[in-house]
Amino acid sequence: MKDHAQLGRELDLFHHSPLVGKGLPLLTPRGTTVLRVLKRFVEDEELRRGYEYTATPFMADEDLYKVSGHWELYQDNMFLIPDTENKGHSLALRPMTCPFQFQLYLRRAHSYRDLPVRYAETSSLFRNEASGALHGLIRTRQFTLSEGHIICTPEQVPEEFMAALELVRFVTGKIGLDGYWYRFSIRGDEAGGKYIDNPAAWEKSQALLRQLLVLNGEPFVEAPGEAAFYGPKLDIQYKDSWGREETLFTLQLDFALPERFGMSYTGADGAEHHPMVIHRSSIGCYERTLALLLEKYQGELPFWLAPEQLRILSVGENHGESAEALRQKLAESGLRCAADKRDETLGRKIQDARVLKIPLLVILGDQEASSGSISLRLAGSRDTLQADEQKFIDWIAAANRQKSLKLEPAALLD
Repeated sequence: MKDHAQLGRELDLFHHSPLVGKGLPLLTPRGTTVLRVLKRFVEDEELRRGYEYTATPFMADEDLYKVSGHWELYQDNMFLIPDTENKGHSLALRPMTCPFQFQLYLRRAHSYRDLPVRYAETSSLFRNEASGALHGLIRTRQFTLSEGHIICTPEQVPEEFMAALELVRFVTGKIGLDGYWYRFSIRGDEAGGKYIDNPAAWEKSQALLRQLLVLNGEPFVEAPGEAAFYGPKLDIQYKDSWGREETLFTLQLDFALPERFGMSYTGADGAEHHPMVIHRSSIGCYERTLALLLEKYQGELPFWLAPEQLRILSVGENHGESAEALRQKLAESGLRCAADKRDETLGRKIQDARVLKIPLLVILGDQEASSGSISLRLAGSRDTLQADEQKFIDWIAAANRQKSLKLEPAALLD
């Protein structure tokens, strides 16, 4: 079984440059295409479910992180930039987006009728990981997160948490990522220093999250000492091809930061209350998810995720115009395709496409050009199937829209 680093090189998806630095991978056009498809899918789905998208800065004054507690409890994992106009003061590249989105919440007053507020952002984050922990796309120093924060009343927490978990299930189902398990990450026995010091709030929030996980009905394991410094969390765990355990997604209950930032809402009783926050992700770190998908599928990504979904192979020089015309039709239907019109043998063209694990090949020769049909071949198969060109376009465009994990060309024979 190949790991994602080898697959990424073979399929030309990402590259590491010593001059750029450790833990800072460069995504090629092909790799960037996969991430773009994933991002659009996630963003469209989150918008459909009532999230509002934000765009916040990549850095902030150290004072923001002092309020949140990151400066005290997380500073070793942050990249600091000296503020040349304020000696002894620093800016920091953001390790997470929550403090920024809280500032957006604070820009105006809120009533309980306004809640929940669901903020989402496709955020670039920076964490100063130890060089020995860096690995391909799985653990990096800059990464892209599908980040979100649900600001709600305590009474709304159960419904909103379960909805966030259902979104995770929906996303993992669409990309075909299974084999994960649930970890209930709670506070350890450390006497201060690692966690926000509020034992009563910890006890209440951990009891609530445990209740929700029992209600969910899926088995989970408890992990003392793995909670975030501001609250317990549900981690969705996975093992890579090396057997190393990684966190795919996280859903966290936060009782502390709303109070620290002075976030409030006016309740039905007319009094001011602090909201709860659910920190959540729906696909986790995009780069890590891509790495695990590469390993799961051994580079043969599902059709809707493939950087090049299909390639049209012209048999001879006189078929180039037909191949280009078909490519344009497929592109207009939203498909990512290319036409191989090189003066090479068909066998060579098929082999070159197989190296890149392109899911579908379309062959155009004299017979196809004269009849208005096409011959198609699935990756890894030597069998070809004849189909009407327009029927094929309609079928493959529908499979792409439906985000099918497996193509079923038998439908073309109906």
